[in-house]
This record gives sequence, C-alpha cells and structure tokens, in this order.
Amino acid sequence: MKTRICTAFAIAWAMMTLCADVNFAANGLDIHFTDNGVVQDGDDYDDVFVHGSSVVAVTGGTIGKLWSRDNSIVNISGGRITYAQSHEQSTININGGTVTEPSILDYSGTVNVRGGTCWNITVGAGTLNLFGGQIIGMGISAPAPGGAVHVYGHGFEYYPVAGLSDGRLEGFWRDGTPFSIDFLRDAYRAAVLHEISGDSAPAINAGEDRTVLATVGTTAEVTLYGSASSDSDLGKLVYEWTWTIDGITYSANGANPTIMLPVGIHTIELSVSNDNVDLGADKVVITVQTLTQQIHGVRAAKLRFLEDIDAVLEKEKQAAGALTRMLINGNFGDLARNDVVAARQTIYSSMEYHVKSRKILQNSIGSLQDTLLLLGSPVETME
Repeated sequence: MKTRICTAFAIAWAMMTLCADVNFAANGLDIHFTDNGVVQDGDDYDDVFVHGSSVVAVTGGTIGKLWSRDNSIVNISGGRITYAQSHEQSTININGGTVTEPSILDYSGTVNVRGGTCWNITVGAGTLNLFGGQIIGMGISAPAPGGAVHVYGHGFEYYPVAGLSDGRLEGFWRDGTPFSIDFLRDAYRAAVLHEISGDSAPAINAGEDRTVLATVGTTAEVTLYGSASSDSDLGKLVYEWTWTIDGITYSANGANPTIMLPVGIHTIELSVSNDNVDLGADKVVITVQTLTQQIHGVRAAKLRFLEDIDAVLEKEKQAAGALTRMLINGNFGDLARNDVVAARQTIYSSMEYHVKSRKILQNSIGSLQDTLLLLGSPVETME
C-alpha cells in the first residue's frame, strides 16, 4: 500500500511538473535566459533574468521585473513591464510597449529609449539616451556620480521650476514628434542636449555596383565598402552583410570586410543598426568575372563604341553635305559665306579625328581577339 501511494505521488508530481513546464509563462513564474529568446503576447512572468551575452526580444506579454545582466541586450517593442533594471554592462532598448520604471544600476549599463512609454526613469551611474517615445510620471531622477542623460532632438525649450523639480524640457524628436520631459531636482544639470534636425535621417550606403576580376582560379577577394553609412544618433554603427550562394546564406561584419566570391553576379545586402535598433539596409551588386570573361566584356564595350563612332560619322557626313550644298547654291540664309566655310571645315576635322579613332579602336579590338584565341576562347572576327 505504501509503495502504491509513493508511486501515485511520484506520478502526480511528475504530471504537475510537466504541466508547470508547459504553462511556464502562464503561471507568472520566473525565467532565466542564458541564450537568445523571446517574451511575447500571452506570456506572464514575475521575474525575467537575462544573462551573459544573450539577446532577448520582448514583443508582448507582462513582466513584473526585468533583470538585464552581464553583457546582455534586451529589445522591448511591446508588452508591459513594471520594473526594468540594467546591471553591469547590459543594454535595454525601449522601442515600444510600456515600462513603468526603467533604471540603470551600474556605471556601464545603458538604457536607450526610441519609442513606447516610460514612467519615472532612474538613471543611476549609467547612461540614458533618449531618441523618442514618451517620458511621463515624475520624469527623470538625478543621476549618481558618473551618470549621464543624452537627449536627441531639436527645438529645445527648458522651463525651470523652483522647488522639488528641476523643471521641464520640451522639444521635438527627430521625426517631428513633440515631447515634454520632467526632471526631478538636480537631474537636468546632468542632461546633454544634442540638436538633430528633422532631415538628418540615417544614410545607409553599401557602395557602388562594380565588376572585379577572379584572381585565384574562379574566386575573387572582394572588399565591401559600407563606411559611407552614417547616423547622427549617439552609438556605434553595427554593420552586417549577407549574401546567398547556391542556396546557402553567408554573412560578414564590419564596415569594410573582405570576403571571397566565386565567379557570377552577387547581390549583397548591408544592414546597419545603432544600439541594436535597425536603421535600414542597402544593396550592392558585385560581378565576379574570369580573365576571359573580362576581356570578352572589354571587347563587347569597344564594339559598341565602334558602332557609336559610326553613327556620329554618319551624322557628320549629313551635316557636311548640307553645308556643301549651301556653298554650291549660294543660299546661306542668315549666315555669312565665311561662317559656312568655317563650319564645314570644323566638321571635316571632327570626321578626320573620328576616322583615326575608329582605326585605332579596330586595331585594339583585333588585339583583344588575338588574346582570346591564345587563352583558348575564340570569338567571331570583325567583318
């Protein structure tokens, strides 16, 4: 009988544990993130701990207290959080949702606010960067020594208030949205205002499309150029390049990484972020050619140039013929005869130049054809 009771109890305990795991979020329990994760609509946690270098996205749900620790990053775009604390060198990005009391408890911690609604921000010894959103409630408390508040916008107007409050700062975010921020006593003196006009949007530039030569067999070493990208906000730009070859996606980081590409046409996308907020993307097309392909391309371009010269020569012949007929007929219209003679001579000089250029171009095309034959890639010769 005792064995049966113990067995039944063990089964019941296992079922309860299983149910608790399955409904973990719904039970308002605690959760520890040691790897990347998501808190979403329907989740309900008392405490959320984010450790190490994990990146956690909060897109919805309810959190009692959020603890961001170590070098972790939390990106908040939705949901409701009562307390959000940045510890050590962690970063909390608030782009949406509602956070009742964000706070920075260590000097290396950072909170970036670009959207959403924040009540009563405690800066502590860390850094608070304000780019957007609503700051309501009592406002911003005075930082501890070493703490700083950076406000990015334009049209700033400060209204001091005597008493327990430092006053109110009003202005506009970069996108033109108005804001009003209250500062508690001694808080405003730690604020640094950065004037950013509404037309200073981030510029994402992946560089110009180009063609490169495969120098190692059928592979080329290519340096990508994203350093022309810029953003007037505070924070280091993060560059990520992605491209696909034969269904496999590759990536590289940095403003100017050097990568290896096989022969072919490659579309490479550059994504740029600032403080883990996407700023935008741009694309560049890199064409990798073999030596033979490049010579074929040069030959084709010269053939097109030859056709252009022929077209220009034909028009010049027509113009010279018209001027000759004017001289024969003696009908110069409003022009003087000497002017007609000079104009015809100028056209003849231009035609002579184009005829010489055409001959030089034909010779160079012939040399390219000989080169291709030596490389084992015959082409149709010019008539």
